[in-house]
Amino acid sequence: MQIKINNENINIRTGGYNIDNNNPYFLLLHGAGMDASVWQMQTRYLANRDINILAIDLPGHGLSEGNPLSTIQEMSNFIIELLDTLNIKTTSVAGHSMGSLIAIDLLKNNEKRINNLTLLGTASLMPVHPDLIEAATNNLSLAANLITDWSFGTKQHLGNHPLPGYWMIDSSIQLIKQSRKGVLAKDLIACNDYKDALTVASNIDKEVIIISGKEDKMTPVKKARELNDNIKNSNLIIIENVGHMMMIENPVKVTQIMHDLFL
Repeated sequence: MQIKINNENINIRTGGYNIDNNNPYFLLLHGAGMDASVWQMQTRYLANRDINILAIDLPGHGLSEGNPLSTIQEMSNFIIELLDTLNIKTTSVAGHSMGSLIAIDLLKNNEKRINNLTLLGTASLMPVHPDLIEAATNNLSLAANLITDWSFGTKQHLGNHPLPGYWMIDSSIQLIKQSRKGVLAKDLIACNDYKDALTVASNIDKEVIIISGKEDKMTPVKKARELNDNIKNSNLIIIENVGHMMMIENPVKVTQIMHDLFL
């Protein structure tokens, strides 16, 4: 479905189901240079179980209009504006990579509106090497290949996906290459510049699930653990044999973890 915010169309993937206000909401936030299609293995399954799925294409990403936002704080403010537009009082939130930073930042001034958080591929800090930002600015194909190579675990470089014919490596490369000019670089800079995660985390009083890939090179387990140790009610789940893109690499495990929040 699409809604208008500031006179621009924002695309939301609902898993193919109509919104039912009697069901709980679950907001899904994608990572840098990507869009809500990264949640394709989760959306329909969860929506089929009486959960209102809202997988957002952030402004300037996927099928959403507008310019990409420059900071994590601007992105979290946009999410609140989206919730206001849809008249959603409370929601659960899952965020991957950059999306996890947005989810964390949401808690600063909007704790009453967030039921719980699921943070995938997250870290206390997300520094980005200047060479990757340079590639994202001037050589998107190189940046897409670098990110994808680092994002997937060893087994996933050889195939091994439960969905027949699904090519994880190339599909991720193509997704990033299809992003609009400058979007990936802007997102990476926003991640690099965000330093508030640990401060906000220390004040979070909601249930938090952190999902980390054992082979994650982008946001290593030790950095996810550092964040986990600063949250009062947090549970760190480490999935073996996957990297940064765990919701694609092991969709069954990740989807079950997410669904368990609503049982």
